[in-house]
Amino acid sequence: MSTAVPAVVAYEITPDLAHHYFHVTMRIPAATTNTLLLRLPAWLPGSYMIRDFAKHVVAFSATGTEGALDSERPDKNSWLVHSDGGEVVIRYTVYAFDLSVRTSYLAEEFGFFNPSALCLEAVNHNQSQHQITLNNLPSQWQVRTGMNASHANHTYSAESYEVLIDFPFLLGELTVVEFSAKGISHALVLTQPHFADTDALSRDLKRICEAQLELFSDDGTPPPFDNYQFLTMVVGDGFGGLEHRNSTALLCSRHTLEPGSEQQPEDDYLTFLSLCSHEYFHSWNIKSLRPQEFHPYQLQQEQYTEQLWFYEGMTSYYDDWMVYRSGAMTQQSFLNRLSQSLTRALRGKGPQRQSIAESSQLAWTTFYQQNENAANAIASYYSKGAVVALMADLYVRSKHPEKSLDDIMRLAYRNHRHQGTTLNDLFSVFAEVGGKPLEEIVKRAVLTTEAIDLSPLFAEVGIEWLPTSVDPFSQQPTLTSSREASVSFGAALQETAQGVMVQRVWEDSPAAKAGLAKGDRLVAIDHIEASRANIMRAFQRYQPGTTATLHYFRRDTLVTRPLQWQAPVADGYRLAIRDQEKARVWLS
Repeated sequence: MSTAVPAVVAYEITPDLAHHYFHVTMRIPAATTNTLLLRLPAWLPGSYMIRDFAKHVVAFSATGTEGALDSERPDKNSWLVHSDGGEVVIRYTVYAFDLSVRTSYLAEEFGFFNPSALCLEAVNHNQSQHQITLNNLPSQWQVRTGMNASHANHTYSAESYEVLIDFPFLLGELTVVEFSAKGISHALVLTQPHFADTDALSRDLKRICEAQLELFSDDGTPPPFDNYQFLTMVVGDGFGGLEHRNSTALLCSRHTLEPGSEQQPEDDYLTFLSLCSHEYFHSWNIKSLRPQEFHPYQLQQEQYTEQLWFYEGMTSYYDDWMVYRSGAMTQQSFLNRLSQSLTRALRGKGPQRQSIAESSQLAWTTFYQQNENAANAIASYYSKGAVVALMADLYVRSKHPEKSLDDIMRLAYRNHRHQGTTLNDLFSVFAEVGGKPLEEIVKRAVLTTEAIDLSPLFAEVGIEWLPTSVDPFSQQPTLTSSREASVSFGAALQETAQGVMVQRVWEDSPAAKAGLAKGDRLVAIDHIEASRANIMRAFQRYQPGTTATLHYFRRDTLVTRPLQWQAPVADGYRLAIRDQEKARVWLS
């Protein structure tokens, strides 16, 4: 008795490095319909912005058993092919030169792609087995992906199109750093060249992964993967991450892989560890547990949810928290970075105008398409969501010393990971662990723009929450009172080869009233060159109420305006330990 061979949608992908093209040959089994709908997603999970991947397709043709087939474009993301009923072969080319974790990139140094940006969906066959084969790779290149490899060389398979597009591919001369966490195989994969301390990275990532596995699997609940890979594009300057079902795509600057000393790691190295921690935490908190609105994903149009403050906010709190808990970050580094997070979350008029429920709902526009006025207009469901997580953690610990935010995360994961969550489901989880008062506190923080005061909760754990000024260049809170300026300026600045450039301006600030806007180039303050050093000295020299003359270029026009200094604005925060014993209970 013969066994039927399952229908397979097959892609043969051939790189063209010189032109940054991936050439794709797609073979689609015979179908009962004579019209074949093909399409690419408009966006991919975890990045809530319409990307229109189909715009990168630069050539397309279709062939059937009788020869060339007619096709048409009913919309920007789709093709209709008029089939003759037999197997259809589609040949198309995708331009790949977006150095990000979202789409595809191909050059002499390495290649990367998300199948969602490269592999057309045959809609009538999307539940069939799918297969990718990579052809004609440079002889020295390796391939790493979380997708299952079949017996053929550089051939990989997935059980459906939905599964297929959740496995990014990294191609090139790669360094593979393997380690085991709780008996599970992990790998950090790096493109070359790099100057990474692979021993330090494997040590620290192992501890971070084990801390998270312990959090979610303390009762024997298995993790949502049986192996995991950190697929990392190492470049001169870059940063980003995007979670997938058993891997993450990462983009990092080369110097961030050099740790410094184990006793005092470099801050940029900690940022890389935190990025890895963030994306790994998403394995549970968005890849498994996710909003009901994302069951299933509909990748042809926006999908709205008010819950991203939980899925990105909780994860943003845990990213540094897990690096610290694993032992890879010092206590002072954790408190400093937490100070920076609080400053990002609560600074400016944006959090006074937009709730993080609305910020979540409008992620597609106001968050992912921010303009220079964003600080005055919107709240971040990432950073303010992390403040809600911190607030809930401190509250639960103060009222129920045997519990913490970990219990909230575990309860949400165990109760809702299969069917997804509603907004009320999330509020109920906070209530179940911390009581109705915590539920009401979280609701107000999520649904309204009420100011958040963490002073009483910090005091419970021996920490003083101190308002402070913010450095206009680094945008970080000043960590000692001796460094605070004597006046307020009200603009974010960047020192460049062209001079000091304005990045954004806060409402009602001296800079705003002097007419400054993004893109202006500062020339002088009171006829003294506006270098970074001179500007910082000016902030110490002037007094509130006095006036200076500001010179700046707007495009090619020199502007001279008076600027009246205001009193310092304490819109940043720093944390200081005041009771070591109380702090130890939280920070141990």
